[in-house]
Amino acid sequence: MPDQANAARPPEDQVRQPRLNAQHPLAAVAARLCTSHLGAHRRFGLGGVACGSCWEEAIRADERVVIELGLPPRLVRDPALVDDVAVERACAGDPVRLTKAERRAAVGRLLASGLTSTQAAGRLGMSGSRISEFLPAGEVAA
Repeated sequence: MPDQANAARPPEDQVRQPRLNAQHPLAAVAARLCTSHLGAHRRFGLGGVACGSCWEEAIRADERVVIELGLPPRLVRDPALVDDVAVERACAGDPVRLTKAERRAAVGRLLASGLTSTQAAGRLGMSGSRISEFLPAGEVAA
């Protein structure tokens, strides 16, 4: 019998992480609801963020907004979209996850400010060889 139970279990590298965690887009909303609901005594919850009731309230409120505003249920991120705030923070040296378009914009902004490509790579936490793919056409890494 134990062999059958193990056969049904997916390999460890395929085990899915809980979706209701701090990385969930509604985690801050759920945490805020739970803090107001349970106060400072909120210590444990789903994903270490909030209780089940507060997660449900946050998710249902989000669904209502989508329906009321006629938004598509799933938004598809445009890879050409540039988040100017993320680019600004990255240029200031903050560790920010950037898309390729945002990284290209950050490199361009830093080069325009007078930094060398090596300095720009350091500011953005990139290697000197990696920055070359984000340099404007005809520009060589320095």
